[in-house]
Amino acid sequence: MKDGYTRVTSIIYPFTDLDKIPPDILQHAADRGTKVHSICEGIISGIGEFGVDEETQGYVHSFKQWWSKGHKVIEMEKRFYCDDLKITGQVDLIIDTGDGLAIVDLKTSSKPSLGWKPQGCAYAYLALKHGYDIQSIQFLHLYKDGREGKIYEYPVDIPFFFAIFKTYLHFYAE
Repeated sequence: MKDGYTRVTSIIYPFTDLDKIPPDILQHAADRGTKVHSICEGIISGIGEFGVDEETQGYVHSFKQWWSKGHKVIEMEKRFYCDDLKITGQVDLIIDTGDGLAIVDLKTSSKPSLGWKPQGCAYAYLALKHGYDIQSIQFLHLYKDGREGKIYEYPVDIPFFFAIFKTYLHFYAE
């Protein structure tokens, strides 16, 4: 990652309830999410399901149900930078839905987060800046019990992200 750039997740963090979760639990959830993402990347790329264990197997099954419906992946784990705002974000997937491009972010949290919409809008902004004609934002909520993942879809709302970014700069920028 380039020096001097702020991650999208850092920008939206103050506007979520993540600070109310004990740090050890939050770290464990982040580690689990990273592991599930890696396994899902292996599935998408055709390498296979490496690293599945008791904790991740339900999430992976949840993902595979979504994946089995046939999705055309344009980008996977793509990091974008905006030199104007000095921000960066890494998009899990950009897919072609047939109706246009969509950002897809995989989530393994226990419940949806208020941070998803601003995160997705920031990612859409970054992708648009790099020539991707993003038409929708989708968060694929994966479940530990293996049931089919649920899509939460948000409109591409760049002014919404800019409002959050401006607020972040006012209260948290050095």
